[in-house]
Amino acid sequence: MTYDLDPSKFIKYELDLSRGIAKADGPDDHGRLMDALALVKKVQEQQPSPPATTPPPPQGAVVENMGIRPATHHGLTLLELLDKYILLRQVKPATVTALRNTSKEFTAFFQSKCFIADIMVSDVTRYQEFLANKGNVPRTIDGKVGYIKTLLNFAIKQGYLMGKNPAENMSLMTKKQKLTDGYGIFELNEIKQIFDSEYFKSQKETDPDYYYVLLLGLVTGCRVNEITTLKFDQFQETEEGNNLIVIRDSKTLAGKREVPIPKEIMNNEFIAFVKSRKEKNSGDNVFKYVSRDGKGSGNAVGKKFARHLAELKINRGKLVFHSLRKFLNDHFLKNGIEFEPRCQFFGHEIENVNIATYAKKFSVDHLAKNVSPIQFKLLLTTGIIRTKF
Repeated sequence: MTYDLDPSKFIKYELDLSRGIAKADGPDDHGRLMDALALVKKVQEQQPSPPATTPPPPQGAVVENMGIRPATHHGLTLLELLDKYILLRQVKPATVTALRNTSKEFTAFFQSKCFIADIMVSDVTRYQEFLANKGNVPRTIDGKVGYIKTLLNFAIKQGYLMGKNPAENMSLMTKKQKLTDGYGIFELNEIKQIFDSEYFKSQKETDPDYYYVLLLGLVTGCRVNEITTLKFDQFQETEEGNNLIVIRDSKTLAGKREVPIPKEIMNNEFIAFVKSRKEKNSGDNVFKYVSRDGKGSGNAVGKKFARHLAELKINRGKLVFHSLRKFLNDHFLKNGIEFEPRCQFFGHEIENVNIATYAKKFSVDHLAKNVSPIQFKLLLTTGIIRTKF
């Protein structure tokens, strides 16, 4: 059976919901159209609402993490980042050890593989609290968080990580607090007590490495790692006959310097000590400490110096090996050594543009002429010259 359809008899509606247009042929058709619209509305109301969408951020904008850990689980882990940092940067062995120990500790605290893209500000805060509960002081906590910040800054610079560094601006101590809460400065009577003690004098025979490291620390103000890593060729003499130590390795340009040492140090006993080390050592290092693994080269000296102070019952403030450096700087100041030569002697940066940019360095002979009398008097005051030196 076939049916003939007559298009002229079709009932037509014009419906455009987007523009709000609804047309029908006559009242009856209009009523049917209204019924159809009511049905469409009913069906729409029964459908679930689509999830709300957030418009994408502008190009180049940094998306802030609102406290929900992103399910990234890709990219580099913190320990993998450390390997890349060590590969591309010139890092001292002691710094490598500190970076690795901190990275391992943070990873264990994180309780996962610790992808760097997953680290949030709240994680750094919880790590600080974790360290505080272990008994770490704010200075130590800031140091460890500083290592994490250094690695993540490297990751951002190299394109391994996008966005802000979660360890940035997380220091617990202000700059003023660091200056006022730092290591103490020895007083002259304490210096006399340390170097004129039987404990110190006996070290010349029992532990000459410790004896000469401490002695050099007193008259040069060099950092403990600068002394313990000295090589034979770093001890030199000028054409005018002044003895000096050449510091070649430092974090700053100012730290690479020539430090005059009094001729009373370079006597037959010290020369004999150096000669014996050349015969025993396979390398170029003067002192035994540099071969110690897992710790900074000055770690053993620092621990023994603490026992030395305890033996003498010197327990005022935070007095450590670095306090010798602070004492000598203060001693030079009180004895008339001007700012510029003191900065050059100790390897301190000079921020004054006029001095740093336009002034010339003093020669080591000029420095020696100024500081040698003070160094000699210090050796005399402490009784070192009176010993069998």
